[in-house]
Amino acid sequence: MTEQFEFQLHVSGPEIEKAFRLPPGKIMIGRQEGNSLPLPHFLVSRQHAQLDCAASGCQITDLGSANGTLLNGEKLAAHIPMPLADRAVIQIGPFTLTFRQIPAAVKDAVPPPTTTAAETAVSPGITTEEKAAPPKAQQEKPAPQAAPEPEAERPFPTDLAPPPGLSRHSTRFIDYLPGIYQTDFMSRFMALFESIIIPLEWNADNFDMFLDPQTAPSAFLPWLMNWFNLAFDDTWSEAQRRTMLAEAHAIHARHGTKWALRRVLEIYTGHTPEIDDESEGQDPFIFTVSLPAACKENAALIEQLINAYKPAHTSYRLVYS
Repeated sequence: MTEQFEFQLHVSGPEIEKAFRLPPGKIMIGRQEGNSLPLPHFLVSRQHAQLDCAASGCQITDLGSANGTLLNGEKLAAHIPMPLADRAVIQIGPFTLTFRQIPAAVKDAVPPPTTTAAETAVSPGITTEEKAAPPKAQQEKPAPQAAPEPEAERPFPTDLAPPPGLSRHSTRFIDYLPGIYQTDFMSRFMALFESIIIPLEWNADNFDMFLDPQTAPSAFLPWLMNWFNLAFDDTWSEAQRRTMLAEAHAIHARHGTKWALRRVLEIYTGHTPEIDDESEGQDPFIFTVSLPAACKENAALIEQLINAYKPAHTSYRLVYS
């Protein structure tokens, strides 16, 4: 009687670290969508290799890929199937695929894989945890753990994520090199330069956002303040500073008017002040500013703002009600 096996494939590489169960039949490996096991990377051909699994074992065939397929360090000849032994290591571009052939009698002792290669291509919207979760009764029953497997050699640490918008592999500069130099090493080497130059290009391409008080980084606000000869102390929140900078052009155009003084105090205190300069019995060149009593905590700065934005040669009374 032929011994039955369960086959698994542990994949390690850029942005991926998973284990797949290999069902019987043909499994296509390649860069483009639609393959049973997609490996998105420019060093992987659109249809790179093919796995054929039966009850007794699996074979791998290189489909004439541009960069070749390595099996245990040896390059495979194109279109010639090669049998896979347990713990065989397949190298496709920057990806390392470790093949496991587990006898059916002991497969329960091996931790279940996360998903199958076919399920990865057919149902991308379902999470790995949803597919791999066993029934509740099975979860409660502890299973014996197998001995840890030796970790396959990786092209780089997978626990270090690149900054947003960047990659461990070159996405642009590698295209300027002749095909003979488009290797995994050169891809990672060129990515070092991209990590420096691409953020500089982002700043240059989006510099208009630095000039808008609503979108400029917080550290850039002091530079915008110099345009209007403004100075904010610690009592100004970031939102108040951005609002003041956004309206500074209109406030400065009407400097020394009731509207400008009212708007500055409104931005800083959050309350609309009452400014009275027309009541009967009001002394000439004297006006009254009324604010809620809650604003009295910052009375010193409020007086500085009134002195800076009031009409010239006038005086005022500050009342907290």
